[in-house]
Amino acid sequence: MATINKITITLLLLISIAFSHCLAFHDFHVEVQAFEPPQQEEQEGPGGGSGGGWEEPETNNPYHFGKLSFKNWFQSKEGFVKMLPRFTKRSSTLFRGIVNHRFLFMEMEPNTFLVPHHLDADSVFLVLQGRGVIGFVTDKTKETFRITKGDVVRVPSGVTRFFTNTNDTVPLRIAKIAVPDNSPGHFQVYFPSRSQFHQSYFSGFTRDVLSASLNIPEELLGKLTGSQQMRQGIMRRVTRDQIKELTEHATSPSNKDKDDKDISRVWNPFSIFTQDPIYSNDFGRFHEANPKRFSQLQDLDISVAWANMTQGSLFLPHFNSKTTFVAFVENGCARFEMASPYTFQGEQQQQQEPWFGPGQEEEEEEEMSGRVQKIVSRVCKGEVFIIPAGHPFAMLSQSQNFVAVGFGINASNSTRTFLAGQDNMLSNLDMVATRLTFGVGEKLAEKLFTSQNCSGFAPTVRRHQFPEEPKPSFQSIFNLAGF
Repeated sequence: MATINKITITLLLLISIAFSHCLAFHDFHVEVQAFEPPQQEEQEGPGGGSGGGWEEPETNNPYHFGKLSFKNWFQSKEGFVKMLPRFTKRSSTLFRGIVNHRFLFMEMEPNTFLVPHHLDADSVFLVLQGRGVIGFVTDKTKETFRITKGDVVRVPSGVTRFFTNTNDTVPLRIAKIAVPDNSPGHFQVYFPSRSQFHQSYFSGFTRDVLSASLNIPEELLGKLTGSQQMRQGIMRRVTRDQIKELTEHATSPSNKDKDDKDISRVWNPFSIFTQDPIYSNDFGRFHEANPKRFSQLQDLDISVAWANMTQGSLFLPHFNSKTTFVAFVENGCARFEMASPYTFQGEQQQQQEPWFGPGQEEEEEEEMSGRVQKIVSRVCKGEVFIIPAGHPFAMLSQSQNFVAVGFGINASNSTRTFLAGQDNMLSNLDMVATRLTFGVGEKLAEKLFTSQNCSGFAPTVRRHQFPEEPKPSFQSIFNLAGF
């Protein structure tokens, strides 16, 4: 009986030790959560409601905007324009630095035309897919440019523009950030022609003023003001002959004279891929157009970024000193992780139950509690996530190649600091400073921030192990059991 007890104790010890070593090995690995992406995307109606697709899960993550967060500004069988609500509606504390920026996403079906219009907002466009033509009209000039995947276009406020998808098979997809002029976070779109759901701005004038201004009979004014019903939307089908006319004088960005000092230089498109990627290896590439390099972006202080990650790769942890990124997922899914010092739930409660009484003004006070909120979220195609300045974050590509694009706000004097990888900031600490800071021994201090040889992107499988404590031998186990 005593022998049986000793054998039982020995087996339990072996299992316990093996399990503890599995846990130790697990601690040094990045786990990729397996999941199946949604099989059916939501179908939204003109009002922006869901028409029977998958539901966005309830979440307290203020940095993640799912597909159902978008509102349909326009939708028809020719395409759509979707817009996120003002970021400060989600959190006035977290996003007050981008209160005057709005994110939009547009898709035009093949062989379609978006009618001329202007905004009381500056805009930066990034072409995600397809090819087409963008045209500009002012009182002094008219220009058209061919645009394709990766092209960036700066459009000043008040400049009339129109788009044409010249592709026969592929939709033209464009992401856009807008910076309003009149009211923070609010802008309007102005059309010279009427459409099914939009009036012409000429309808804001009396008929006698319009007739005298244009020197045409009043009976022709109905074509402008929309006195008759117009069934077409702002996106319309066009024939190949019409596309040929629209593109006849279009030029490519590379054909523009670099020394041209004309105002058209402001809206001259350029490709984000014209310069080498900032970070590039077998696991990913990161392109960025910075306002210091591209004059079109300087006055808005906006950068444009494009990240392409292979399946199972990791965008190493880093933070941006001044830039807040509004990032849009163009392909695939990834796990987004970020360290945030802000407590979103506490802010909601404070908004519902203000502590200040009548006649008292609310006094904002940031508490430095030292606590860190672990933000973990799965982000997939068509969704948006926000990376505020100073927040360390990382991305893990999961189901397939992952593509995300971003608009960086306050980009000119910002620096990007990596916390892991070959050129990470913490590797420059003296060994004694590392030991004192993290409470580790000399050997571990030497390897803690110098074991990753990749820069920017890395695989999610660890290739080198830290020195481990010697595993107990079977002899020591049996001795412990009393054999």
